[in-house]
Amino acid sequence: MDNEKTKKTENADEELLTELSRTAAMGIEAMEIVIPKAEDARLRGKLERQQESYRCLAKKARDLMEKKGIRPEAGSPVQKAMLWGSVQMSTLGDASPSHLAELTINGTTMGIVSLTKKMHELARADGQARTLAEDFLSAQQQTVEELKPFL
Repeated sequence: MDNEKTKKTENADEELLTELSRTAAMGIEAMEIVIPKAEDARLRGKLERQQESYRCLAKKARDLMEKKGIRPEAGSPVQKAMLWGSVQMSTLGDASPSHLAELTINGTTMGIVSLTKKMHELARADGQARTLAEDFLSAQQQTVEELKPFL
């Protein structure tokens, strides 16, 4: 029975870390598309800090995966293309700070929801993976709060 519990924990760790890695990769991609469109210096600074937060998460998730012998999954080129197209279309007529903040808040919120659901599904994930996920969620919620004044 102990071995079964360990296996379930290892699978939960892998799934949670994979979700963290996926969320970070999508966030980095989104910021690479949105930041050049931000002409407002204050908004650009917030977006650059958010991108750095995603990069930091990606590195921590990769390091933890490596430590646990888990191989990260490659990002989906289709998802990247869909993200790029979606942002381009959405900002074609409106690249105002308000609209860019709204897009970023919506994307960040989608990541928060996805990661929160995964954490609930994976209650057996170990302390390191859970702590990383909780810290990231907290940072993302703070980012949403910081972007609200731009709406």
